[in-house]
Amino acid sequence: MKKAFLLLSIIALITSCKNDYKSQNSLDNEIEKETAAITIAQHLAENAGISNWDNVEEIKFSFNVGKDGRTVLTRNWKWNPNTDNVQLISLGDTINYNRNSKLDSIQASTDRGFINDVYWLIPEFKLVWDEGTEITEKKSQIAPISKEKLDMITILYNNEGGYTPGDAYDIYYDKDHKFKEWAYRSKNDSVITMATTFKEYKTIEGITIATDHLTPDGFTRINFTDIEIIKKK
Repeated sequence: MKKAFLLLSIIALITSCKNDYKSQNSLDNEIEKETAAITIAQHLAENAGISNWDNVEEIKFSFNVGKDGRTVLTRNWKWNPNTDNVQLISLGDTINYNRNSKLDSIQASTDRGFINDVYWLIPEFKLVWDEGTEITEKKSQIAPISKEKLDMITILYNNEGGYTPGDAYDIYYDKDHKFKEWAYRSKNDSVITMATTFKEYKTIEGITIATDHLTPDGFTRINFTDIEIIKKK
C-alpha cells in the first residue's frame, strides 16, 4: 500500500513538473513572439526615419479629407514636438495650446483632431511611441484592399485612457518595411471599420511620409499637403 501511494505521488510530481514546463514553455513562446513583434515595429519606425526625429524643431502640415473628389475638411497644423506647442488654423479660426497644460473644452476637442491627424502622418512612429498597447505580428496575410499577401503587424490599444481605448490597427507592409495599407477596427471588432492605402511617399529632412490614402471604393481620400519640417539649428 505504501509502495502504491509512493508511486502515485511520484507520478503526480512528474505530471505537475510537465505541466509547469508546458506553462513556462507557452509563456516563453508568447514573450518571444511579443519581442519579435516589437522588433518589427522598431524596423518599421526606423525605415520611416524615426532616428531623425530628434533633429526636428517644428513640423507644419495640412490634413485634408476628400469625399467623391471634393475636399470637405482641411486642418493646418504647426507643432513643436520639443515644447508640445500646437497651433491649428481651420475655417478661419486659429487655436493655440500646449499639450502639457490643462486644456479647456475647445482645446481638448482640437487635441483630438491633432492626435488623429498626427497618427495618419507618422503612424510608424506611433508603433514605438504609444504606451498601453499590445503589438502582434502575422506573416503572409491577405491585405484587405490589394488582396496581396503581405506581412501584418497589429497594434491594439488597451481600455484605459487615451482617445482610442480598445481600438486596433492592422498594418500591412512590404519586404522593404514600408506600409502599403491598413485596416482600423473600432473596439477591436473583427469587422473592419475603415481601410486605406498608403501611397505617394515623400522624404522630408529624413522623415518618410505617405501623403495619400484612399479607401477601397476610392470615395474617401485623406492626403497631406504643405508639409514642412524645420530642423534644429
